[in-house]
Amino acid sequence: MLRFRAGCAARAALRGYDARMRSIESVVVCGVGAVGAAAVERLHAMDPACVTVVADGARRERLEREGLTVNGRRFSPRVAAPSALTPADLLLVGVKHGDLTAAVEDARRAVGPRTVVMSLLNGISSEATLAEAYGADKVLPAFLVGNDVVREGTHVRYQNIGRLVFGAPSNDPADPRVLTVKHLLDRAGIPCQVAADIRREQWWKFMLNVGVNQVSALLRAPYGAFMLEEVRALARRAALEVVAVSRHEGVGLVAEDVERIFPVIAGLAPAGKTSMLQDVEAGRKTEVEIFAGAVVELGRRHAVATPTNAFLGQAIAALDAIAAARGAGGVA
Repeated sequence: MLRFRAGCAARAALRGYDARMRSIESVVVCGVGAVGAAAVERLHAMDPACVTVVADGARRERLEREGLTVNGRRFSPRVAAPSALTPADLLLVGVKHGDLTAAVEDARRAVGPRTVVMSLLNGISSEATLAEAYGADKVLPAFLVGNDVVREGTHVRYQNIGRLVFGAPSNDPADPRVLTVKHLLDRAGIPCQVAADIRREQWWKFMLNVGVNQVSALLRAPYGAFMLEEVRALARRAALEVVAVSRHEGVGLVAEDVERIFPVIAGLAPAGKTSMLQDVEAGRKTEVEIFAGAVVELGRRHAVATPTNAFLGQAIAALDAIAAARGAGGVA
């Protein structure tokens, strides 16, 4: 009886949500790195009035002065300071993991009773942070796959924009939030897919990042290098450790899921680079904590050996340390 009442309450809440929101007319984007800028470009091309970028200080001044350039097309999206935001229909968060806490506060005024919140971050932990900040009922789990976007300052280029995969935590394809978001993405020409099992698919993307991003960063290898079996073998070893820990997390990836990675990478621009490799080359701090760090921690928790990720984590942390020392003038 309690389960029935809870189910009725959830359905009633969704009916109420559907009554309040038939379409998405306003989008706020927090974070216009490679992924965020590509999304803003498509939304701006559809309707310049529908999208606002949140930024403050020097970042806001630069965006207002230079705009964004995506695949050679320069445009000037609307930019608003955090204090000037009003509730939007959709909030897209596309910052680096280390900037998420600040982004939550920057975007807080954009979240109202009917706002849908979606994370474009790597890893498997950002949704929990957003749910804690804004309410779990507002968050639709999502991830981007198959993109080869490269950012240099306010200039972004790509051959493949990728596919935004998302879904309701319940995996209900008729969830009104899912339907309204898909309608918007289709209108904007942003490739998308509603996942049959969003948590499992998020873990698969996490596994791809653990294998491909980290190996690419350590070897300074573009996507084309993953045609080499020696490079694939190292990525495969890291990814199989994700398979091992996933079984203890109720996800249950299997070894065959690892092989799904390589056709995706083969479809990207051979000279394209992962976000982690771009960070290493630019001297920016990587997101190694949410990749190797997360796998190693899960391995400890479940008594699963994760030696490949332990090595990758240590090696990439060393690259971060070298970059930080160079920035401080301590390394030639």
